[in-house]
Amino acid sequence: MKDFMTKISDYLNERRNDPERRENQLSIVIIGAVAVVVIILLLLLFWTYTVKERERKQKEAAKEALLEAEMQMKGPVEEEELVAKTHEEKAEEYMSRNDGREQELKELALLREEYSGSIDFLREKVEELLKSMTQVENNLSETIVKYQEGDQSILEQVKELHGEVTNIIQNLKETQTKLYDLTDIVQVLDQKTIPQIQQQILDIQQNMNKVHADISNLYTKIAALEQEDAKLWAGISEVEKTLKTAIDQNMTEVNNQLDVLLNQLGNVENRLQGLISKTLKYHYDAENNTLYLEPYSE
Repeated sequence: MKDFMTKISDYLNERRNDPERRENQLSIVIIGAVAVVVIILLLLLFWTYTVKERERKQKEAAKEALLEAEMQMKGPVEEEELVAKTHEEKAEEYMSRNDGREQELKELALLREEYSGSIDFLREKVEELLKSMTQVENNLSETIVKYQEGDQSILEQVKELHGEVTNIIQNLKETQTKLYDLTDIVQVLDQKTIPQIQQQILDIQQNMNKVHADISNLYTKIAALEQEDAKLWAGISEVEKTLKTAIDQNMTEVNNQLDVLLNQLGNVENRLQGLISKTLKYHYDAENNTLYLEPYSE
């Protein structure tokens, strides 16, 4: 037994003193040491990252708290003013795109001027017609005075003709008034007044159609008097010429100009629509915190 234990002791001593065995143990020690160092470095890097990330989050939280505190100190009024200012800046941006606004206003003024010129021309023709009928009225009045001793039945006819002329003159005066009113309406020519202008022209056209019919009837009656009394006819022959001119020239020009006004009104409406569709206006509703953009109208 003693010999056996001695042999084991000798074997262990030999293994312990083996050079290769010593080298393997040294390698293990070195690898272990390197591993420990690497682990320590990784732990240090992780700790550094964690600290910096915590500091960053703390700074952001502090910044947000500061901004919130500043907004609370400014109060709701300043906040609303800031929002309104932002909307105004956006509105200015929209409006700056409408660089042709001034030119469009000039074009609108030109439209009014052109249409007013057409109405002025019609008013001049009605004025000429009124002068002609006033001349006829005066001629018939003189004839009535001179023919007091003549055929009373014919005299009554002349008086009736005089009354018809008076009615025509009254109708023409009413037409003149409507034309002056029409001129005033056209000064604010826009989409809203187009129907009103159109109705006014139609009323004038209706008046002038009646005037035309009355003058034609009057011309026929006066022409018939030529066969009844030569003396009477000598006094009113100029009336027939005046009425013929009124029918053939003045009334034709008046009717044509009324048609022109109606047709021109359609063109004006189209041009107005084109101007309005290219133009914007805006207003800011502070209560609802809303910016409204809508087509411009006069």
